Amino acid sequence: MVSCLSHTHSSQRASPAGSFRSPDNHENVRDVPVETLISYLVAAKRALSSIHHVHRATALLNEARSTIESTATLVARTKYLRRSLYAQLKILRSVQFELEGNAYVVKQEANVTIKELETTDRRLQDNIQLLKQTAIHHGFKARKPLDENGEELEVDPKNTLFDFVDDQPVITLRQMVRVAEANVNAARSSVDASIRNLEEDLQQVNEVLTDRTATSSSTKSDLQPLGIPKQLKLLERNAHNMAESLESLVQHFDSCVNAIKHTEGAGAAVAKNFTSEELPEGVNVETFQGPAEPMSEDERTEMLHVLRNDADQVEDVVAEIQERAADMDAQLDRILIWRASCEASYKDVFKAFIFLQKIGDQLPAHLAEVDDFSSYWSVEKGKIDECMVGMEELCDLYENFLAAYDGMIVEAARRKGVRKRMEKIVQEAQTQLDQLYQDDLTEREHFRAEQGDYLPSDIWHGLDVLPSQFAFHRSNDEGLDSIPDLPKETVASALKRLKAAHGMGEAGER
Repeated sequence: MVSCLSHTHSSQRASPAGSFRSPDNHENVRDVPVETLISYLVAAKRALSSIHHVHRATALLNEARSTIESTATLVARTKYLRRSLYAQLKILRSVQFELEGNAYVVKQEANVTIKELETTDRRLQDNIQLLKQTAIHHGFKARKPLDENGEELEVDPKNTLFDFVDDQPVITLRQMVRVAEANVNAARSSVDASIRNLEEDLQQVNEVLTDRTATSSSTKSDLQPLGIPKQLKLLERNAHNMAESLESLVQHFDSCVNAIKHTEGAGAAVAKNFTSEELPEGVNVETFQGPAEPMSEDERTEMLHVLRNDADQVEDVVAEIQERAADMDAQLDRILIWRASCEASYKDVFKAFIFLQKIGDQLPAHLAEVDDFSSYWSVEKGKIDECMVGMEELCDLYENFLAAYDGMIVEAARRKGVRKRMEKIVQEAQTQLDQLYQDDLTEREHFRAEQGDYLPSDIWHGLDVLPSQFAFHRSNDEGLDSIPDLPKETVASALKRLKAAHGMGEAGER
């Protein structure tokens, strides 16, 4: 008879030394003490408690198979959803870039227009500053008006060119510009916020899909770990070997029962020391007291020899069953960890899918925001263009006013020069007339002295009349003090600016 424990145990592990001896070298085991047989029985009975490991191994194997099958389905679903999400994410990225491009075109146009507006506004402010800096020469200032009593009325003095300007159009235009710019900036902020929210939402989806990569819970190896098929085979092999080991332990127990039955007094000793509750299921005290099958002495010797060898290996077999049970627990834990990581990955994908649904619901609002921004800019651009036209007209008006004032200075100087030339001519003519009068008067006196005594008084009634005397005088007093006496430097500066304005020289300082 070959030891069942030796055969089973040696198939997985090296048999302990002396666990099996050839029948040709059997020691004398004919007289094995009853106490030894009972100790074999007790150890065998205790070893049979390993059956719960075998039962658990079957449950572990079933759970592992079920987990792998359900997880494989979950992995397939996760991969499909992930591919679908990435495809949709790519489409939404294209939509985002299209929205950003459209908004960028409008913002660039707005930037150009705003810069043109700022340039025009600076020009207007420069002209206003020139008007404020250009003082009116005191010679041009009009006299204060008189009231009914001939007393001067108090009026606001006008000391600079700006005092002659109505600044209300400037205020109105600048207010319109500020309102338009504020509206454009508000619309720009709104569309920027919309695009930024879309970007953040898409980034959130992308992060949900990729965050677990860093922790190796959604990588390709996690979704389909290479060790799972191997682990399943190991589980099956362990469960099979554990079942074989348990079967060997059962056979060993049966051998113990058989040996006791074929040993005189052993059955009575078992009945004395054990109760049915202390024996394995299906085995009772009467089993040891029943008739034994006939067995030769050589067969009994062989049986006892195998029994002794198997008894030496019982603890190793039990330890092996426990070790395999622990291995199966560890393997199942790895499978369950894989299952948990796949579930976490699926939850991530499902979470990303919910986010993507939310983005899809909000996408029409993002599209409308960009369209509204474009339409709103068209309206505000018209207002800004209108303001720029008004500013440019004011700039032209103020520049013409400045040029006209310079022209007025030159005109005043011209009139002053003309009046001086006229006075010079009058002075020269008056001097000549006075000289002619004196000469005529002298000649008349000389004639009267020489010839007057010889001529009767009534021969020429104009003989003794004095010569005609002429004098120049103003035909009216208008404009007598209307021409101011301007400094040469003032006139020269004004003339220089006029020439520069007509491209005849460089502009002078006011």
